[in-house]
Amino acid sequence: MLLPSEIGVRLMSAAAGVGSVILAVNISDPVMRLVAVFLAVVFLGPLVLMLVIDIREWLGRPPPESDPTGRPQAAEWGFVVVFDSAMALFVYAGVLDVQRGGSGELLVGGLMVSVPVLFLTIGVVIRWWRHRRARRSSRLPGGPE
Repeated sequence: MLLPSEIGVRLMSAAAGVGSVILAVNISDPVMRLVAVFLAVVFLGPLVLMLVIDIREWLGRPPPESDPTGRPQAAEWGFVVVFDSAMALFVYAGVLDVQRGGSGELLVGGLMVSVPVLFLTIGVVIRWWRHRRARRSSRLPGGPE
């Protein structure tokens, strides 16, 4: 059973995401439309993942075991895809703004937000690569037992 605070997080994320979608549909400026789509992805992407986890729990499936040194879980890959695509949209909106003669603040902001997200993405990819290499070397003759 979800706590009231957990329900509130889901409702507020849904409201912010839907509001961003409504803005994206009604804005005629392409740069601001991309920013609104970025915000919609940032709010609705994690909401979808939370709802999937809630449905799995409601169906009685145990949550996947977390291993910080092993293979990344599907939810981690989901967050990587959602946030990397949102950051790409944000940077692209900044590039469009600069091409239109803007000051470049949106591009700098997009790059500043994207760098930490890319470091987190690199961490997930490195964990996946290490897990893959360890699994492959354990199957080779003479590999670790």
